[in-house]
Amino acid sequence: MLRPSDYLDIAAGPPRPLPGDIAGAIAYLSTVLNLPVYETWSPSRLLEKYGSMPAAKAAQPEVFSLLLSGGEAVRFWDLGQIRTVSAARAPSAEAVVGRLLRTLRVRFRPVHPPTPREPGAKRPGAAVIHPDLRPRRRLLAGEPWLSGTGRFYNSDLTTNTLGVSDDGAAVHRFLQERAGGSPHTLRAYTSEIRALVRWCEANGVAGPLSALTRHTLLDYRDALRRRDETPAEHGMDARSEAGQQRAMAVLRSLFGFLTLTGYLNSNPCARLGSTAAERAGFRPERILPVAAVDAIDRWLRDRIGGTGHQPDVARRAAILATYRFTGVRLDELATRHGYPRLSVDAGGWTLTVKGKGRKQRSIPVPDSCTVFLKQYRVACGLPPTPSPGEGAALIRGKRGAGLGASGLYRQVKAAFQEMASAMPASDTAARLVLESASPHWLRHLVGKTLVIDKKVPLPMAAALLGHESVVTTAGYSQTDLSELRAIMQESFPVRPADDAP
Repeated sequence: MLRPSDYLDIAAGPPRPLPGDIAGAIAYLSTVLNLPVYETWSPSRLLEKYGSMPAAKAAQPEVFSLLLSGGEAVRFWDLGQIRTVSAARAPSAEAVVGRLLRTLRVRFRPVHPPTPREPGAKRPGAAVIHPDLRPRRRLLAGEPWLSGTGRFYNSDLTTNTLGVSDDGAAVHRFLQERAGGSPHTLRAYTSEIRALVRWCEANGVAGPLSALTRHTLLDYRDALRRRDETPAEHGMDARSEAGQQRAMAVLRSLFGFLTLTGYLNSNPCARLGSTAAERAGFRPERILPVAAVDAIDRWLRDRIGGTGHQPDVARRAAILATYRFTGVRLDELATRHGYPRLSVDAGGWTLTVKGKGRKQRSIPVPDSCTVFLKQYRVACGLPPTPSPGEGAALIRGKRGAGLGASGLYRQVKAAFQEMASAMPASDTAARLVLESASPHWLRHLVGKTLVIDKKVPLPMAAALLGHESVVTTAGYSQTDLSELRAIMQESFPVRPADDAP
């Protein structure tokens, strides 16, 4: 038997259990998700709700039609869709609530989830363990090179605050604290650390990490820069300049963390490359040409109204429009810990996301984007405008749960493929760009629009894009030399000879 009070709403602050009875749980879920979870309608209730039958027919046409046949009608949630059937054909309220809680399990967690069954366990399910107490799988497990400690390990536990005694565990703690907020950052950091390990193994450098000297790290930095040699000579792939900078930035962060926490006695990677210099050298290379931008905007316009009200079409258009007109990062639009959130006030719509370092950022949403969000919400059975405190996921999968980063990526790539296939044969360049583009290209497009096209002050553009430094934002000013040339021509016009003093 389902007991809703056995589930926690972790998006609430603080997390709270659901009401214990089914009716209370339905009322709570309908409020926080802003959708009809389970409603039973009779003619008398319909009349009481809307005051007159013509008003009821306009507001609830499906319910009104079913009630004409006699009996009662039920309107309920079904895997992301709102269905209306006669009471005789409707599932039980308990079944609907149970299915919703299982589908939205990212948000609604069992208070006492059963322990996963281990092979050979004598009493499966006998013990329970809370998710917060369950040990996490160690990152970079199975790397013998990271086992043990080296010459720079600090064995004095009064100053070594990390609380671990081998390099593998120390790296795991670093990844948890510095990259745990973003799965993409976690993958990138793990990949860079693994690349250093592979290079050390390929070049006969004895480990572990806490034994590396500054001289070894300088050799690794130089190896990253020698792109003209074959990867086999380094034990690594060739890197672009941006890739080299990212690799060294991760290592500086790693060794800085291990030194700051007292795990290492000294930092052999200190000031190996300048972070400020790297930001100053930032120049986005994935800029969409004018023909491709026109194709994107044309694709969006074609999906306003008409077939745009179909759920799948409306969802893809809403995803692309949000990336196109807000400049958010790919994973910032993925549903996680109650974000992203939409709010509406007298000033307009605002999108609040959590970016790098779990920093919250609010972005005003232009009308060119809200039209697609409203259309998508209506297609999902929601009111066009979010209500205050709404807890519904911004972008949903087909089963109603919030869509993750991989699902968002696939939707954008599918949209780009549709645009590419519609490009005329004469515009090969734009078609090839669209086929290779990703959501991050749209972020760069927003950055260029703000900095180059609209001349937005760099601090304001940095706040909208979530850059830690305006130096990074300034990189967009290098993306279009023709714009800079026009600015210089307008600033220093040629003076006619008769105007000379």
